[in-house]
Amino acid sequence: MQFTEFATNAYYAMTGNPLTTILVFFTIVLLALVFWLSFRLDRLTRGGDGRSIESTLTALSERLKKVESHAVGATKRLHDHESRITRSVRGISVKRFDPFGGSGGQQSFATAFVNEQGDGVVISGIHSRDGVRVYAKEVKHFSSERELSEEEREAIQSTQSSLS
Repeated sequence: MQFTEFATNAYYAMTGNPLTTILVFFTIVLLALVFWLSFRLDRLTRGGDGRSIESTLTALSERLKKVESHAVGATKRLHDHESRITRSVRGISVKRFDPFGGSGGQQSFATAFVNEQGDGVVISGIHSRDGVRVYAKEVKHFSSERELSEEEREAIQSTQSSLS
């Protein structure tokens, strides 16, 4: 049988039977779809730069491990900074006063330096004609074991309210 005879017989078979025509059409469409999917699968398995998908996934996995390691380190540093900040001086308050009833021009002072927990120091300077005397008292939880003057208590309370 010659090719021309085969083609002629195939043509008459397709035009004579509509079911055969539909099957041939779907066969051609399915073959085109198979070739298209094969091309896409080949591109996927090669990777973006021509490597295999396995090497691409391995490289991405290594990068993810580095990012996770960096995140753990950054979290540790953040916690360290937060603990250091809570221990640092966060509140400062100055109360000026005249200890001798209006003759000194409010040269004396009480200054409180405390952190967020209320730990720190209150420093007082009493100015008189003879000189200046400076006192320091430890502060724990916004109070002191030493007796505080009214001005020192006001300075500590002012610092406490500024931290709230």
